[in-house]
Amino acid sequence: MERGLTIVLIASLAFFSVVLVRFSIPSLLPYLIGLNGINTVMGGLIISALWVGYTIFQVIGGLIVDKYGYNVVIYVLILISIINVLYPIIINQYYLLLIVQFIMGSLLAIAYVALISMVLSNYSRGGLGAGIYQSMFFLASSVSIMISPLLFSINRFIPFIAYSIIVISSIIPVAKVPRRGRVGGTIYIGPGNLRILGMGFIRLSSGFSYLGFLSWSTYYVVHVLKVSPSFSGFYAFLASIMGSVGAVIGGYLGDRVGYALPSILSSLLLAIIVSVIPRLSILYLLAFLMLLLGFFYGFYAAPSIAISRLTTNIGATSGFLNFMSQLGGSISPYVIGFLLQYYDFPETLLIIGIASAALVIIGATLLFYKRIT
Repeated sequence: MERGLTIVLIASLAFFSVVLVRFSIPSLLPYLIGLNGINTVMGGLIISALWVGYTIFQVIGGLIVDKYGYNVVIYVLILISIINVLYPIIINQYYLLLIVQFIMGSLLAIAYVALISMVLSNYSRGGLGAGIYQSMFFLASSVSIMISPLLFSINRFIPFIAYSIIVISSIIPVAKVPRRGRVGGTIYIGPGNLRILGMGFIRLSSGFSYLGFLSWSTYYVVHVLKVSPSFSGFYAFLASIMGSVGAVIGGYLGDRVGYALPSILSSLLLAIIVSVIPRLSILYLLAFLMLLLGFFYGFYAAPSIAISRLTTNIGATSGFLNFMSQLGGSISPYVIGFLLQYYDFPETLLIIGIASAALVIIGATLLFYKRIT
């Protein structure tokens, strides 16, 4: 196996471990809402606290990685594993849980930027490398969403201890990856680089639609589809599992036809599917659309981040692009929780879908600005 591909696999497996951690708390919403007076708005804030930390530290993490190298991820992985085992102890302390969620989100952001920089710096086929890397998001989120509620129902310590062990085990191979040269941690996003800004809006749209829905997916299947909370993860699992296939195909295609068009079309389809899902009562059609939702998020995710390899500062650029998707993912869970006080799921997700489609249009306009003018 060639050296570059080996590094892609090492980084991808480490990413798999931290995504397990990232989706454990959202998958437990059916247990948390109603606990100690927590309502849907407060539940949304628990999710958003992690997304806020994750969002803020995308760009900061990119600057850190460009300045000190992607090997800083070793120390970050150690901290993630330690903090994660605290969750079952503090899970009944709402405000402390919010603080820890923010800290965890910050660490997860640095880990993401460091690991994707490791991939794009060491593998020439950036789209395919990003596709393999991003596929771990869907595999791990699917696993976490499916088994975390079940493990938590057995004993609240089990999922958190298990995930911390997996994170720790990923550190040894990561530590063996050679360091690369450092660059100045700066990035210019503006009229001189509208393509990066346009791709940022595309990622903002997809984060707002897909990540918002995924964060509420277990709650949705319990309260709308009337599924038992302990098995809710299996149904929500459908909304992410196909993302692994989509990520590899989208990255491979992006290397050949360009990164813009696959990102635009798949992001627009995400907005449409999120709007349609709660209006279906036929379960097999609903299951099919949830599978498509995961596929198109993966299809968009790989080429939209692989464009970073065309810039000088990979860490800062990928940090900015992921900042935009996580900005959508930070806002959306709270917005959904707020809207659910006044509307049912069909009306709420229609609003989310329309807003997401508008962001796609803005991003596409910026991406093709020079061609239009």
